[in-house]
Amino acid sequence: MFFPLNYIKLSAHRNFLEDYLKKELPKLKGSILDIGSGSRRYDYLLTTKPVAIDIIPNEAKEITFGDVNDLQFPDAFFDNIICLEVFEYLKDPQKAIKEIYRVLKPGGTAIISCPFMYKVHQDQLRYTADFWQNVLLLDFAQKEIKPIGNFYSIILDIWRGKIAKIKLKPIRWILYLPYLFFVLFVPFSKISKDPVYVSGYFIITQK
Repeated sequence: MFFPLNYIKLSAHRNFLEDYLKKELPKLKGSILDIGSGSRRYDYLLTTKPVAIDIIPNEAKEITFGDVNDLQFPDAFFDNIICLEVFEYLKDPQKAIKEIYRVLKPGGTAIISCPFMYKVHQDQLRYTADFWQNVLLLDFAQKEIKPIGNFYSIILDIWRGKIAKIKLKPIRWILYLPYLFFVLFVPFSKISKDPVYVSGYFIITQK
């Protein structure tokens, strides 16, 4: 459901990503590995409780330590793997994708997302759709690479980021008014389909 205040709480990139997740995650059946699960914010969309791993474990949230470059699971162990907004931090993405492929069952589904035109956030690399298609996902039988965002949503995220840095709340909220007007009245998710300008990619792939 569209709600303009969501674009203050979350970036346009994250809002577009969550639209994909709300559609695709409930379709997953069987065992699930969630790599880089963070706060387990999307468990509510899953029909099966996932095995959650992260480089920062959290005992209270049942998140154990795990490194995508060295997954401590047998071959062909999981029916599904989720890895959201992780690959940009990796120094060796090809090793990570080989590990995901290894522990995924034949016919299993991997759902991956990664930013592209996005703010610098201690990330190592950015990946184009061609790199995903022709290098990282080469061994997978099926792959669907969907763009996240467009030219206007990228501008929105830059705009939102600048406003968020203003310390005086009254000034910040005054500047949010034209921002929210744009979010509410400009159909930016529909008026730009140019694949050159995307904030990231949402990937559904099968082994």
